[in-house]
Amino acid sequence: MTDVIQAERQRPRRGLNFQQFLVTALVTAMLITAAPLLDATGIPVSSILSGSIGLMLQACPFLLIGILVSSAIETFISNDFIARHFPRSTMGGLIAAILAGLCIPVCDCATVPVFARLVHKGVPLASAVTFLCAAPIINPVVIWSTWFAFPDKPEMPILRFIFGIIVSIVIGLSFVIFPHREEVLRNAASLPEQGRGHVVHEGLRAPEASAEAHDDSRNGATLRIRCFMQHAYHDMFQIVPYMLTGILLASCIRVIGGSNVPSWLQDHGSAIAIAFMMALAFVSSLCSSSDAVIARGFGTLFPVPAVLGFLVFGPILDIKNVLMLRAMFTRRFVLRIALSTIAVCFGVMLALAGIMGL
Repeated sequence: MTDVIQAERQRPRRGLNFQQFLVTALVTAMLITAAPLLDATGIPVSSILSGSIGLMLQACPFLLIGILVSSAIETFISNDFIARHFPRSTMGGLIAAILAGLCIPVCDCATVPVFARLVHKGVPLASAVTFLCAAPIINPVVIWSTWFAFPDKPEMPILRFIFGIIVSIVIGLSFVIFPHREEVLRNAASLPEQGRGHVVHEGLRAPEASAEAHDDSRNGATLRIRCFMQHAYHDMFQIVPYMLTGILLASCIRVIGGSNVPSWLQDHGSAIAIAFMMALAFVSSLCSSSDAVIARGFGTLFPVPAVLGFLVFGPILDIKNVLMLRAMFTRRFVLRIALSTIAVCFGVMLALAGIMGL
């Protein structure tokens, strides 16, 4: 039991803390109060704030659901358990990766540690990469939130699901066609070992460890709930700053851009729009369980392939994911993942634009 408590204390604490949250709330209140004065100067603060609040109210429920489900999986299912049941063959692994991504409702933040564990346990790299790409795009919570965000476009969750699978498999197959010859993990100490960043629970321990903790089962149950709440608390304050930044960007672009397609898109087609939305997804670093609500704000400004580029590219590659990958994997491998994701996603969306005649 002692090492479980120690693992909780070792869990990294990053993101927005409570004091910063209070400061952010205070600044927001001041902006709301001063909005009429700023509107008089020609800065549309009221429109931006009202748009941001609307997007936030729609995104928060799905963000909360995603965090609670992801925290439950991270707390009660170990990475070793997933790795042990993953097929070792290439084709079986690719299929299992897609099925796991479909059945395990985790966001992109929780996918990276699982991916590292799969690689460490000897799962074929192509299968593990496919899981990394597919899990945050095609899981039930993400598809449900996309359906909610686009009630007038029921094809959007279907397209996100289909192209999420296509992009994931193509990126995974690239590691079959062009195998990565070098070691990808930096070192074993950087992994989310049980007892290091990932809590070990009695139900997933070796028999002797479970027997040792048998006399304290009630405390064990309490500790599991405590671990679950701490995971959820940590993830909430880590993700919220990214979500608020993305919402603010989306609201600013909507207010400044209006409801018409930008003129620079009419002259240069969909390529620039796709590249712009992919870049925005990378910088925004939104949680995949709530990014569809923000993406809907761009629906009237950008063509479908560009919006899909935002929805498919963002969960695979953004700033926070790159930092997490860099902490566990070599620089060369992270660079290959990044370049492969950019090339495949942009190429697939550009092909879709060509099929749609855009």
